[in-house]
Parts: sequence; structure tokens; C-alpha cells
Amino acid sequence: MRILSIILATVLLIQLSSCDTNSEDPPPADTVIGLAIPLTGSLARVGQDMRLAAEMATALTNEDSTLDATIRLSIEDTRSTADGTKEAFEKLIADGTQYIVGPYSSANTEEIIPIIDEAGVVTIAPASAADGLSEESQWLFRSSLTVDYLIPAAVKETHDALGYDYIASLTNQADRFSVSAFDKLVEEIGEIGRIRLDLKETFARFPDQAIPQMDSQIRSLLNPPQPLDAIFFFGLAPDRLNFILRSHLLGLKNVPIIMPALSTSDIRIARETVPDATEGIYVAQVWVDGSSHPTSKAFVEAFQKRYSALPNDFHARAYAAINLLFKALEETEAASPTSDAVRVELSEMRNVDTIYGPFSFDENGDAIYSPRVGVVRGNTIELLND
Repeated sequence: MRILSIILATVLLIQLSSCDTNSEDPPPADTVIGLAIPLTGSLARVGQDMRLAAEMATALTNEDSTLDATIRLSIEDTRSTADGTKEAFEKLIADGTQYIVGPYSSANTEEIIPIIDEAGVVTIAPASAADGLSEESQWLFRSSLTVDYLIPAAVKETHDALGYDYIASLTNQADRFSVSAFDKLVEEIGEIGRIRLDLKETFARFPDQAIPQMDSQIRSLLNPPQPLDAIFFFGLAPDRLNFILRSHLLGLKNVPIIMPALSTSDIRIARETVPDATEGIYVAQVWVDGSSHPTSKAFVEAFQKRYSALPNDFHARAYAAINLLFKALEETEAASPTSDAVRVELSEMRNVDTIYGPFSFDENGDAIYSPRVGVVRGNTIELLND
């Protein structure tokens, strides 16, 4: 009996020691990435595309990641409005989220800067492109090209292709991206010198407002003081789609249209209504599915395998932003990295291989890589140079 008691005591001691070890070394908690995107409202289609790609990026990373913890998405609907965006960020932060991808537009990105500054939350905005925003916060990074990179490339490559001298513009003056893109256009053609921009049409639509028909502006473009060589259009996704369909209906068909940020998603939707409405439009983009870059081609193949469809630039923007955040988390080499450590890793990113090609953040947190400029042919964008 004495020997049996010793054996039982030894077994109990081993079990207690095992419990102590487990209690001191719990399995790592999930790393939560917030995704604040428009799932309802005027930009719902954009948000649904971004969600799809973010879920794919998360699944692939969990399969291959060197992180101890599992990555989990926490998704909040910004409702395509400024108020909805602020509420989505506040909800994610109240839940303890340290890293957020979103929101969609520059106007809404501007709204959340005070919120992320106060909370110290790392934020990657995947589609914000207006100038100057990243300078306002050390916590804000933007993986989309800003107008400072996108518009010069658009002007140079389209001017090389078209040789225009007399152009017009139509701009959403209520949207920060659109206004800053127009301002950059004026700066760029001023440097070329001989290009005239005498016809400057505008409309005003905030993201949560109905889309105007723009018929009076289009008719003005149909009857310019002298024949136009090209028209630049600056607006958000719903604005672009509406302009394409209305201008085609009203007969604006024989002047080249240059439309920065037009997505293949917009192109396919427009073609469902009017098959040739987008043919020949010139586009300046962050990414196109025809890119020859190996990482981009691998993304397209993986997306097609998973969803039996080609990705568009909204998919690409979310996928790239999520992967940049994952890379920063891995580079900290910490089991539980702090938001400040991740912020530092992002700020020091230089020439990282992405679907955009070699990618860097500048000193303000804005992305640097090569824009893609092309022309719409059918459902795709054929690059002028790759």
C-alpha cells in the first residue's frame, strides 16, 4: 500500500506540473484584422468585392504563415457614408482591434484620422488616392497610388499615345480625390506647355447622395468652343459608371475619354447595359489583371481557381493591403506584436514584392510603385506599356 501511495502521488505531481505548464503557456490568441468597407449603400458592390479578396488573402496566409497565431477578420459595414465609416472604426476599436484595413474613399479616410490617432490603431487604406492625407497621421498608410503618382503617368502615357492639344475635364467637385486629381492634371499639362484646358465642367455628389445624370455637362462637352482631342473624367465608381452610360446615350462617342481609376468591374457592368460603351476609354490604374509581374499572375491564378472568375482592381486593392499588413506582423518576429511595432515595420517597407510589383511606403506612408496605363478592349484593359 505504501508503494502504491508513492506511485499515485508521483502521477498526481506530474499531472499538476503539466497543468501548471499549460496555464503558463496558453495557446496564442487569434490576431484580429479589422476590415471596414461599404457592404451596403452606393458603394456596396465595391465593398463586396473587397471582402471576397480579403477573405481569400486571410485563408491563404493562415495556410502558409510563420505566425503562431491564426489570423481572423472582423468585418464592419461602413454603409458608404462618412457616419457609417466612423461608426465602423469606433466599433472595431472598442472591440480591441489594433489593425484595420479600410475605408474605401479619400473623403471617408479623412474622417477617421482623428479616431485612429487617438486610439493608436494601424490603418491601411486600400483605395484612398487624394493628395496629402497620410501626412496628417503616423498611423495611416495608403496602399493605393495617390494622384501624385497616378495622374502624371496618365498624362504622360496618354499624351504619348494620343498627342492631344485641346482637352476638357468633368470633375466631381464634392469629392476630395476627384478635385486633387483635377489639380494634378492642371499642374502636369502646365509643365508640358502647349495643352489647352479651356472647358472645365463640374458636378457635385457626395458619396451618400444620388447620382446626377450630368446631361447638361455632357451636352457642353458635345458642343465645345473647338473640337476636343480628349476628355478627362474624375469621379468615384458610381460617377464613372453613370458618365459612361449617359455620355454614350447622348452621343459622346468620338472623343477619347481618359478615366483614372476605372475598374474592370465597372467596365463589365457597363458592357452588360451597352456592350460597346467602354470601348477605347483610356485608364490609369494601380493594377490590371493582364500584368506580367509573376506575383500578380500568381494572384490571378489563385483567384480564378477559388472563385472561377477574373479579379478586378477592387479585389486586388484589398488583397494587397491585407498582405502588406500580414508581412508587417511577421517582420516584428513577436508572438504578440504591438500596434506601434507594426507601424514601424510598415513605415520601413522598401521594395517589397507585391501584386503591384516592387512596393515601398514613402516617408509619409504613401505607396510608391509603377502605375498601369492602358486602353479598354472588350472586358479588359490592354496596357500601353508593361
